[in-house]
Amino acid sequence: MWWDKPGATKVQAKEPEPFPFMKLRFIGFLVTALITVATTVSLMTQGLNMGLDFTGGVQVEVAQATPFDVDQVRSEIAKAGFSESNITPVRGGDAAEDGTTMLIRVPLEEGANIEETTRKVTDALGDGVTIRETSSVSGKVSEELFQSGVIAALLAVAGIGLYVWFRFESKFGWGAFLTTFHDVYACVGMFSITQMTFDLTIVAGVLTVAGYSINDTVVVYDRIREMLKKYKKLSLPRIIDISITATLSRTLITSLATMLAAGTMMFLGGPVLFGFAASIVFGIVIGTYSSIFVAAPLLLYLPGRIPGSKLAGVERDAAEAAS
Repeated sequence: MWWDKPGATKVQAKEPEPFPFMKLRFIGFLVTALITVATTVSLMTQGLNMGLDFTGGVQVEVAQATPFDVDQVRSEIAKAGFSESNITPVRGGDAAEDGTTMLIRVPLEEGANIEETTRKVTDALGDGVTIRETSSVSGKVSEELFQSGVIAALLAVAGIGLYVWFRFESKFGWGAFLTTFHDVYACVGMFSITQMTFDLTIVAGVLTVAGYSINDTVVVYDRIREMLKKYKKLSLPRIIDISITATLSRTLITSLATMLAAGTMMFLGGPVLFGFAASIVFGIVIGTYSSIFVAAPLLLYLPGRIPGSKLAGVERDAAEAAS
């Protein structure tokens, strides 16, 4: 290849010039800083709009002779003044097959008790509906559920960083950890800024974003490691540019295909799936951005050994580029 030859200054026709991503890394760092600051300020000032999974409420199991229409039930519950509700068919037994039994969870309004809330729900559904069971979900249980969700997300990010640490090198492990944390934090910030409902479904979406983000990052890191061993006379910034350019088409095509599926789910899946799909779509965008403008440039600044750099002087070039 032309860049293996000493004194080569021209690009041969068969070898396209890689896009200079590293020259734009400080713009990427600025965007990342703005995202982080906006997320932090939003979380500190207005927090998250917690859903019923985390705030508690009243759960009513209702039944009728004919199958329920979930969309109609949701509409009637909303008309009764419950803008937020969880409506699911009972799983198991004949009820799951004929759809005649439903679980309806609504928030416990201020100043109201369980009996009043239950009566309001059954009045909204009309005649022919019987109450099988009524229960309340306390705020204490919901708080523990939220804490478990936060711990699950943090453990997932830490586990991803450890995997990359052992699979590659410590420098890559730190980069993967910081990049994945950045993507998860940005996704949570999006829900804080927009005040969309944040519930267990969104936690699942955030964990999915973490997995998607590390997939893109590992692809870029693997190509960088390959290029470091192959082109030992090039500086690290140059190798990163070559690696990102080589994987860019794969990254964009994969992201676009996934976004089409998630976007379809977001606009056609109804209110139940909207938040989950929105987290996936935003996560794809932020994950694609971070694999190029966060994960790769961090290698110039993070501590640790660079594979294949003993004879190439890459460590020195990285220090010069970072200065």
